[in-house]
Amino acid sequence: RSCIPCNRRKLRCDRKFPCGRCVKGGEQCVFPGPKRAPRQLKRPPIAEVLAQLRQLEQEVQLLRAQAQQPAEAGASPLGHPLEEAAGPLEPGEREGRLVVKEGKSRYVGDAPSAVLGDKDICDASSSEDELETPETSGLHFASSLGGNWRNHSLRDTYLQPDQMQRLWQVYQDNVAPLLAVLHVPSVEIMVREESENINPDPAREALILAVCFAAIVTIPPDQCMTLVGMDCEKAIQSYQLAVDQALVRANFIKSQNICVLQAAVIFLLCLRWRGDARLVWAASAVVVRVAQGQGIHRDGQSLGLSPFDSEMRRRLWWHICLLDMVCSEEQGTDTQIQPGMFDTRLPHNIDGADLDPSMTELPPEKTGATDITLLIIQCDIISELNWPNRRNGGARDAQSTADQEPLVTTVANRLEGRFLQHLDMNIPIQWVYAMIIRLTLSKLWLYAHYNKMASHESRSGWSQAACDDAFQAAVETIKFTILLHTNESTSQWAWLCKTYKQWHTVAFILAELCNRPITAETDHAWQV
Repeated sequence: RSCIPCNRRKLRCDRKFPCGRCVKGGEQCVFPGPKRAPRQLKRPPIAEVLAQLRQLEQEVQLLRAQAQQPAEAGASPLGHPLEEAAGPLEPGEREGRLVVKEGKSRYVGDAPSAVLGDKDICDASSSEDELETPETSGLHFASSLGGNWRNHSLRDTYLQPDQMQRLWQVYQDNVAPLLAVLHVPSVEIMVREESENINPDPAREALILAVCFAAIVTIPPDQCMTLVGMDCEKAIQSYQLAVDQALVRANFIKSQNICVLQAAVIFLLCLRWRGDARLVWAASAVVVRVAQGQGIHRDGQSLGLSPFDSEMRRRLWWHICLLDMVCSEEQGTDTQIQPGMFDTRLPHNIDGADLDPSMTELPPEKTGATDITLLIIQCDIISELNWPNRRNGGARDAQSTADQEPLVTTVANRLEGRFLQHLDMNIPIQWVYAMIIRLTLSKLWLYAHYNKMASHESRSGWSQAACDDAFQAAVETIKFTILLHTNESTSQWAWLCKTYKQWHTVAFILAELCNRPITAETDHAWQV
């Protein structure tokens, strides 16, 4: 270290004893001791800490007092007593619920709260206490402001030309028909140039690694060993780390390159199947912010962009909306994206292969299935059924809740006439589209039937028909889910189907089975 006189005068010291500057200036040369100076901790005053502690104690006492009011709270709609909910739940009046238990708290929003009723959901959160390896315990790209790969051999390991080509083909077969984020002809050129090491670029490397990760997630274990020479679990963990570090290297948070954003969206949508759902949910919020920074939430046509760029940005934005919706639904929270914060239009029902960067206008829309049809239908459902009660920024009212069932009917009939009746059930991928949409509508029917049941003050006031309709809708939802998971002819797309987790529907069915007499319907539910 520099001597004390040089350090005080901010001069360069030659670190000799005595140093040249002290000899020349006639000063006594003194070097600091081996120990560092003690740090001054910037702690708040004790009085401030005690005041915060008293405030927290008052809030805890208030929550406990609210939870210990059985006369006001009564029984839950599913016939179970309230335990430690943060206040009595009145159907149709509360947006969500906060459940507190054993020092833990968790908030749930509309759909999980409606289906689960007052069940204990603190233990249903993600595995925060599970031990994980440091390499896979987080997603660094969502918090890093840039930097180099910690392991520079990643490119040599994961971007081998033959391996890239094989995984790219798997992506086209297993992922592209379900997630139309990329323009396949353009990425085809990108993969070929990357194989030949032409103009290597961190953004393209991140995108290609995300494609490889998505392909590995979708293949069975025996095929994984053949393609990449690794066990399936090891391959997923290795490529997850590689994509994460590639996004860090591409400076994801500050990036203005749409390829980096596409890579992150594909990565998170596929990581939902084999990764930590809560990490994906948290990282998806960062993706929304980065997309806003790139202006993806504004329609490209109004910004003067080309038809091709406008359409690809629409596809990307609505996949981000889908990611936000499914992650928020799984965690029981409100979505980050709300109506009014964007004006990006829905994509046109056009195959990606019919799009070209040099086109001056878009081709006419198709009436049948395209690679973007599934996304259009899913986002149409989100716009009509998940967002309508938030357009004015307010909570749901009783009338909107009561109107949910006819609204679901209206949307289902419109989608049937515009899309579903044009799907060919003999074509496997179109059968998958139809089943996914039926599953989504079945879940919404369950939610609508529950709202009809919850509109009564007590379970004795519910009509038996409403109870039976909700129970049948829940059983049908599970049957659709099992069918999607087990159908052999569509097994290559089952990975996406398995991301539609139905834990809240199962909880509703089990609660109903506890209260219903043994009948043919209950026996059938147990068999399902």
